[in-house]
Amino acid sequence: MPEERISIFVKADVDPKEYVRKILIPGLAGSAVIFIVINVFNKLIALPTGLRLFMYLIPIILALYVVAYPYLMADSKRISINSKLPFFITYFAVLSTSEIGRSDLLKVLASDPKLGAIASELKKVYIIVDKLHRSMPEAFRFLARRTPSRVFADFLDRLAYSLDSGVELKDYLFQEQQTVMDDFQTFYEGALYDLDIFKEIYESIIISVVFAAAFIIIGPLITGQNIGRLALYLIFLILAAEIGTLLVIKYRMPEDPIWAEVKVKTPRQEKIKRALIISIALIPVVFLVYMAFIRPRFSIPTPFVIALTLTPLIYVGNVVRKEEASIFRKDENFPAFIRSLASSLAASGASLLLVLKYLSAHDFGTLTEDIRALYRRLAVRVDSQRAWDFFIAETGSWLIGIFSEIFRESLRLGAEPDYVGKVISRNFERLVRLRRKRQQSVSNFIGIILGLTGAFAFALAASFQVAVSINDLFSKLQVPTEYIGDIIHVIPPSGMQLLTISMLVMMIAHSLLSAMAIKIADGGHILGSLYYFVILLWVFATGMYVGQELMGRFMQLGSGELILLLVR
Repeated sequence: MPEERISIFVKADVDPKEYVRKILIPGLAGSAVIFIVINVFNKLIALPTGLRLFMYLIPIILALYVVAYPYLMADSKRISINSKLPFFITYFAVLSTSEIGRSDLLKVLASDPKLGAIASELKKVYIIVDKLHRSMPEAFRFLARRTPSRVFADFLDRLAYSLDSGVELKDYLFQEQQTVMDDFQTFYEGALYDLDIFKEIYESIIISVVFAAAFIIIGPLITGQNIGRLALYLIFLILAAEIGTLLVIKYRMPEDPIWAEVKVKTPRQEKIKRALIISIALIPVVFLVYMAFIRPRFSIPTPFVIALTLTPLIYVGNVVRKEEASIFRKDENFPAFIRSLASSLAASGASLLLVLKYLSAHDFGTLTEDIRALYRRLAVRVDSQRAWDFFIAETGSWLIGIFSEIFRESLRLGAEPDYVGKVISRNFERLVRLRRKRQQSVSNFIGIILGLTGAFAFALAASFQVAVSINDLFSKLQVPTEYIGDIIHVIPPSGMQLLTISMLVMMIAHSLLSAMAIKIADGGHILGSLYYFVILLWVFATGMYVGQELMGRFMQLGSGELILLLVR
């Protein structure tokens, strides 16, 4: 029997009629209208060629997006499913030992928001089994042919075969976890490998941008082009490269955030909020100190002034960075805690509260105080779910949060504690090891960004200094125009000032976007990017200063000989 061909709309969960009516037709019509408006505007007002091309790119990009929309949605869904596989297989395995039936088990999984796109996929299985009264293996095979994730589809096919063979679901899922986690590890390490490959691409992009920037800066001296227009092109080139890098990292890395989605306010949140307020308040203070005390006594280049003024932002970034390090340490201690909790529950048969009272006297590293706080809140017997919410919020860990909810919910539904503890601790430790690899890869990425930032700033400033020196030299020459014709072009002071401002804009934009790329790559808090933002500002400022000083001295040595040569 030939394999059934499944439409991309089915895999992306996009209704073809709704897509055509609400996305494709309006998008293409909108891009056509924008194209016509741009065409009319260009006929009425003369604009530079580069700016016209940029304007025409807007409707083209819009049209390409609406055409590729189903494929983009399918790919986004695939990444979401692959990222949630460890939590799904863990939850599925521990619930298989509970007292609920298979149909109710599917209902619980399909209604859990923690599973993301997997929950929406399982809703289809639940409807087929519960409403259409088809067998569960048949429903799993039906979904396997329609999911965009190959890893998830393979799991569903294996599960359907096992159910047909009469294998006990609990035993099968306990063994199957190893296969699914191996598949997830392959997916995760593949994403990290893509990041390593992208590092090389990123280096090539920045080097290409540096060469382009050097030609754009020196070009007006040779061609006589408008320096303001070329400065805008340079800014657009930098922004396009940096934003493209940011988007590639965001949509190619697995969904593995460090911070938990908290439902209550915690001291950690208040600490970060207070640090942010202090950092922002110190910026004008530092600037006023510079204007009042430093500027009258010392002549500091403008890049250093900008870096100095924005340096207070490093405080909130460092606070976030330390909190993330604390969260990682809690993640390291959680498997031991959950194993001890589950095994004590299974061995003693006591209540969760009594076991927690016993465990709170033991040392679980940085997690000890959180465990004691959880016991105290549960002992009050007001709201156990709220107590677990506080525990998750105070640990701050996304991994601890999602596995704690799985543990609590599985025990509530009557799952076997010992089995639950083994499954959760084993899979949790596997994810922690993968996170260590991710941190190593991101650390290499940080080193590459720091090196490229210094080299980029050096080359940019050196090219600028060459342009300044040659421009000053040409402006001092007393040579009749009929002898040199259009060979020499002098850039006016306003043009040089505009180019200087453009370089400062590039300094801030590159540092900010690169810092954001680092935090998106490691899954951390976006405010943590301010720490790297300030460091990159100082690296960029130092690179510009060194490049400008070295090239300035070099040009001074050769300017006298060049003047004599031109006069002869």
